[in-house]
Amino acid sequence: MAFKPVALASASIFALMLPFAVQAQDAATTAAPQGDEPADIVVTGVRASLASAQRIKQNSVQIVDSIVAQDIGKLPDNTVSDALQRVTGVQVTRAGGESTTVLIRGLPNTATLLNGREAFTGTARGIALQDIPAELLAGVDVYKTSTPDLVEGGVAGVIDVRLRRPFDFNGLQIAGGGRAVYSDQAGKWGYLGSLLVSNRWETSIGEIGIMASASHNRRRYEDNTAFDFVSNPIADPATGNQVGVPDTVGGLYTKGDRRRTAYNASVQWRPAPNLEFYVDGLYTQYKNRFDTDFFVGLPKAGNVTSITPNPDYPGLANGVVVENAYTITSNQAYQDKTTTYQINGGVKYETDDNTTLTTEITYNRSRLPNRNMIVDTSFNAPKATYNFDNGGTPQIDIEGVDLTDPSNFTLRTLFDNHSIAISRQWAWRGDVEHKFDEGFLSNFKIGARYTNRRVTSQATASIPITAANPVLVSTLPSDFWDLSPNGLVKGKVGIGQFLDANGDYLLDNSDTVRGWFGQAAGDRPFEPNLAFFNNEKTYAFYAQAGYRFDLGSVPVDGVFGVRVVNTVTALAGNGVSSNQNYLNALPSINARFGLMDNLQLRLAAGKTITRPNFADLNPLVTYVPSGSTGNQGYAGTGGGGNPALTPIKSDAYDITLEYYPSRNSSITAAGFYRKISGYIQTYSQPEEYLGDTWLVNRPRNTGSGSLKGVELAYQQFFDFLPGALSGLGAQLNGTYTVGKTQDPINGGDQRIVNVSKYSYNVVAIYEKYGVSARLAYNWRSSFVDSYNSGGVQASTIVAEPTGQLDFSASYDVTPAITVTFDATNITDRTYQDRFNGLNSLTGVYSNTPRDTRTYDRTFEFGARFRF
Repeated sequence: MAFKPVALASASIFALMLPFAVQAQDAATTAAPQGDEPADIVVTGVRASLASAQRIKQNSVQIVDSIVAQDIGKLPDNTVSDALQRVTGVQVTRAGGESTTVLIRGLPNTATLLNGREAFTGTARGIALQDIPAELLAGVDVYKTSTPDLVEGGVAGVIDVRLRRPFDFNGLQIAGGGRAVYSDQAGKWGYLGSLLVSNRWETSIGEIGIMASASHNRRRYEDNTAFDFVSNPIADPATGNQVGVPDTVGGLYTKGDRRRTAYNASVQWRPAPNLEFYVDGLYTQYKNRFDTDFFVGLPKAGNVTSITPNPDYPGLANGVVVENAYTITSNQAYQDKTTTYQINGGVKYETDDNTTLTTEITYNRSRLPNRNMIVDTSFNAPKATYNFDNGGTPQIDIEGVDLTDPSNFTLRTLFDNHSIAISRQWAWRGDVEHKFDEGFLSNFKIGARYTNRRVTSQATASIPITAANPVLVSTLPSDFWDLSPNGLVKGKVGIGQFLDANGDYLLDNSDTVRGWFGQAAGDRPFEPNLAFFNNEKTYAFYAQAGYRFDLGSVPVDGVFGVRVVNTVTALAGNGVSSNQNYLNALPSINARFGLMDNLQLRLAAGKTITRPNFADLNPLVTYVPSGSTGNQGYAGTGGGGNPALTPIKSDAYDITLEYYPSRNSSITAAGFYRKISGYIQTYSQPEEYLGDTWLVNRPRNTGSGSLKGVELAYQQFFDFLPGALSGLGAQLNGTYTVGKTQDPINGGDQRIVNVSKYSYNVVAIYEKYGVSARLAYNWRSSFVDSYNSGGVQASTIVAEPTGQLDFSASYDVTPAITVTFDATNITDRTYQDRFNGLNSLTGVYSNTPRDTRTYDRTFEFGARFRF
């Protein structure tokens, strides 16, 4: 899809909608409120939800975009990540049947907060947002500029997930709901259920509120992938010339059964109007039992009888024919689990009408025990024909062998791995705020924060264990093997069902399988070279002041100040260690100019940092020897961290123009510029180890770079239209972003990974007569997935443009009961990426396929209630 015509059309739509917005302003009966708004606003319906989000944006000190739940248990989308992709400038990546990484203006380097408190999963800096059930949320705020009182750590921005608390409600509230979910590619059903109970009472010791909520969901999914791996040269049997042929070609089915459980509780006690004590707790558990059925074609393993050169890139092959073709099938069985909880207690004391003291202490703990067992089986085909580019997807034709007959398959290789990562943190903060009734200063706020985080990680090395006496699969128990699904990536690959190991058998009978490979019973010991232990302490202090004055007839207000943070880290591995101690001063200023009652201009500037992920600092490297599928030029590959990583630093500048013609209508434009130093990306580079050269993949700080762009957004309900048409509404937003940084290996500028130049959302809304519906399309242009992939083809992997269409609808049967329907990925999108660009060693250009992926469409039927 070409974006330029869409961009021009979007600009035209913005221009055309301006008079409608003015008309809506004239018709509106309620102007947008001025002054501070509460952080949590209980609303019902899409219209009220958008109005609440607009109020937060309009009245916030920072530049912020918000999502507010339509009702208890109902965000605009079914997950936090899915909902965030509708926010201007936000994109998501997808895997495992859901949205995963959230990107703000293309960058993943966000700080994630729960009710303003730092939260994380495992060894990462942020929390896995998909682990937090949408049913428990009041809303989500995306801060694109910072103030000194916000926790540091987000070069891209800060995402604050707001959970509900009992004093958010007027009294007794009981709400819940359930949905059944069908995933079409998996062909299976799942479910979601939630319940919230909250109440508050006036007692002899003051007002007390208690709220508890729970959520559980199960989702069964299937992702399909077809792939061409990196190419390395072999001799063309016809000419003798060296031609690049992919080391592996094939496909995989990823079939998962994912379950998430969450409990949230909050107690608030107000013994006096000016004193409040509170305790909040959140527990989340994630379990994912998934299998990957791999078909691994080896185009160079056998007698290569002919090679078809690529017509555009003669140094690369477009296809091969192989006789006596050795081929692998593999089942990779995974059992992943995450248990995370946060408990927080604090006090808020108003000494007088103008001064407030707050203090709180928070404990976070996250534990990730993961286990996987992989068994490879093999067969030989009399003939295999490989086409590496059949419309961007590989095609494989296997002749002369039944891929479902166990007597044709041989037991070959075992990979037996498990890992454990544990992260704990104590955090304390204290804040004092004083408000001024008049004068230049509107308020003054100071605070301090201390954290102590301990991270441990241990894992086994992923090494192949070959069968000492390979046996036919037909001689093994019949429940050891099963058949894969059929029709890989809609049948484009050409292979049907194939036999491989049964994942449940591997995990349930692990010692039996180990015995076939001559291994002792029980889990393998952890590899010392993969263990790391990190302790990080931070000491932060901030001071900020709110100000106000008139610039002629224009009122101006805002916040300025500085946050100073000292970070002390001590990292240890097997015989190696690394210590860092650094100080960062992070000044910022935000200014708002009231050009008219409903038109305001914002300017903001500040410094931000993002510290490296703990796993990225691991000083140790794991080495895997090369196979025999081509001349790779290296003894093998390696992967590890980089203890020399330093924080990413950014100088941020923002400007927005915001027009609010009514309480749920707005037209906004924003420009942003980030001067970035030391951005972290992953690269492969030859390194010497034990006298050999290995291709080692590790994160590295890049040089100086920048991120700049423009955002446009429009939102309106057409209340001025007659009758049923007055329920129509629309949201449009688009982002133009350019991100560049310096290549730390080859020099010169290159695109920042994950940054799409163009992205947009188009959302049609209807709400009237108890019916609420929304049709939303999200699109992003191409982006770089990674660099330095190895091989003789292009070294850069570039994702093609992609878009997704989703629909949701509900009907209020009664004021307390609503039935719902949701559908995602309606157009059944296909993701593709390619090796596109120059080879990092030879400088030769090529553009050849890499991955083709398809995902589930989902259809959900449910109901929710509230009393």
